[in-house]
Amino acid sequence: MLKSADRKTPERFLVISTTAIGDTLMGTPALRALRKSFPGSRIEVLVSSRRKELLRGNPDVDRIIPYHNNLLYRKLLSWQLRRQFYDRVLIFHANDDVLAILRNLRYGECLSRQNFADPDRRIVRLENLPAHSIQKRMALVERAGGKGSTNYHYTLNLPKAGTGWAAGRLSRWGISEEDLLVGLQLGANDLFKCWPPESFGEVALYLRSAYGAKVFLNASRPEKALVQRFLRKAGRENVFFHFGTSISRSAALIRACSLFISPDTGPMHLAMGLKVPLIALFGPTDPLNTGPLDYEKALVIRKQPPCSPCRSRNCEDNFCMQTITVQEVCEAADRLISFSRRIRKGFPP
Repeated sequence: MLKSADRKTPERFLVISTTAIGDTLMGTPALRALRKSFPGSRIEVLVSSRRKELLRGNPDVDRIIPYHNNLLYRKLLSWQLRRQFYDRVLIFHANDDVLAILRNLRYGECLSRQNFADPDRRIVRLENLPAHSIQKRMALVERAGGKGSTNYHYTLNLPKAGTGWAAGRLSRWGISEEDLLVGLQLGANDLFKCWPPESFGEVALYLRSAYGAKVFLNASRPEKALVQRFLRKAGRENVFFHFGTSISRSAALIRACSLFISPDTGPMHLAMGLKVPLIALFGPTDPLNTGPLDYEKALVIRKQPPCSPCRSRNCEDNFCMQTITVQEVCEAADRLISFSRRIRKGFPP
């Protein structure tokens, strides 16, 4: 049975953020504001089991609840959580499967920035929200009675195991702190967001010629085909990659970069969380919604999609991304490399 949500000071929050890397990181400024607004309350976060590394060591989280999107786990989780009462449930970002869990939760009020609304279950959808996803999450904190913040920087702590592994990997590759290491993100969860690997290859050729740069490809096993296309254009000289790293290992390698170039995908947000200079490439998605916000080390290159409405995941030819030129990216790299050389790199100890 649901209880009333009229307590002046909520004692327990459940924050639901069960989707991607970027979605998880974009919630950390709001978690920080929630903790500051309610320092005596307990904050628990239901997060994808594959993203829980992103919240380890976060001082604004009292408990991380790993989430697996399958029927058996949802039933087990519902049974475990039904013993708790949450004054507020805040849905930062989730898929429809979360509704099955909400049916078995005991809570005072559930606030959502998505299309979840059910007056009978006290699930309230907020209207007239800001454009950026970070600010949408911050609006949930304000609606819950907290105070918002304009500090939009991510909270991200790297586990020692990840940094130690990365230090060993960089040493075996012969990369030192004195090297100019440029990270490239060839792939994305959604292929329509990707920039052509051949274009990345031309950028790598320029950076090697102009700066003697070494190149780190952040790539997963399903992205082997993209890596091979890159290598056919750029060759293997001073190009390094390791398929299948964990989030913490990938993040530790990204942290060693003087510059990271990425489309709109999770590692782009990792670079921001690690304060690495960033070139963010946008076409079908809007940087005003998911791009760098109040991040002075980023340059955004965005080409408007010619299709209206954008076909997004149904797109078979992401022409908008292909219209980003190699020259534009190289010129942006010149600017940020000059900037990164004036600051200390985050090379693993």
